[in-house]
Amino acid sequence: MRWLEMVIDVPPHAAEAAAAAILDVVEAGLAWETRGDLVRLRAYLPEEDFEARYRALGERWRGVRQAFPAVGPWAPAVRAIREEDWAEAWKQYFHPIRVGRRLLVVPSWHLDASPPAPDRVRLVLDPGMAFGTGQHASTRLALEMVERAVEEGARAVLDVGTGSGILAIAAALLGAERVTAIDVDPAAVRVARENAERNGVSACVEVLQAAPEELLRSADEAAADAGGGPAEPGRPGLPADLTVANITADVLVGMAPHLDSLTLPEGRIALSGLVAGTSGTEDVVRRYAELGWQVEERREAEGWVALLLRRADAAGRGL
Repeated sequence: MRWLEMVIDVPPHAAEAAAAAILDVVEAGLAWETRGDLVRLRAYLPEEDFEARYRALGERWRGVRQAFPAVGPWAPAVRAIREEDWAEAWKQYFHPIRVGRRLLVVPSWHLDASPPAPDRVRLVLDPGMAFGTGQHASTRLALEMVERAVEEGARAVLDVGTGSGILAIAAALLGAERVTAIDVDPAAVRVARENAERNGVSACVEVLQAAPEELLRSADEAAADAGGGPAEPGRPGLPADLTVANITADVLVGMAPHLDSLTLPEGRIALSGLVAGTSGTEDVVRRYAELGWQVEERREAEGWVALLLRRADAAGRGL
């Protein structure tokens, strides 16, 4: 079988939305790399049904352009590659990477060449069709926030939009006792579960196909069945000491009330996937401030921003 590689460049602030649109259609790896002021996305489709999927990608791309006018039309460079070449082509862009003070993220195909480092916790990852490899700045920033919060006492962690599971698995490897990871994409749920098992943390990382509001709805339904009123989230580990989400700004604004309810009053919320110098970042800060959250720490890398939030009335208190 032959495969076709598609390559398209997008502005950094639109990269995650563009990648998500592509992952809705492709059935193989998606790689990206920063090239100057742009992010280059590479995706792969089998030649046999390329035309139909290419058209489907064009439809989804229109939605990306509506949200991000700076994105160009759907006109990727396309080249044919052999199956044996495709199997390794996208992997060449993912390498072992040190993140924060303690993490070493290792793609599964580099495992033999990357022995454990004495000063690092090794996280072995195969992203499959899901987002999250540690290569992208927004993921690295989120990992750093998770590392800090767990070191400072977070024991119950909620990862919203888990993708490959990298943030949830990192929390468990760093010492969190109970981690809930959710995603609406069934492919991401499967990949995250496989990665949790690969890292030996399946016992403390529960991966669910769900949106944040579904966790709250199930708790309310259980309370109603028991004859009571609205309830707190009823799953073990919820509400969480730390809720983390690496998603686009508009989604983070929309889910703010849900993340607020899913996080303990004395807990923290870590948000990444924000673009520096845009109104989206300030929209996020403003919306969470309306719910009583203030910025405890702001980190920036390669034009991306991550925020660690804490309730204004919780300042000075430990987790």
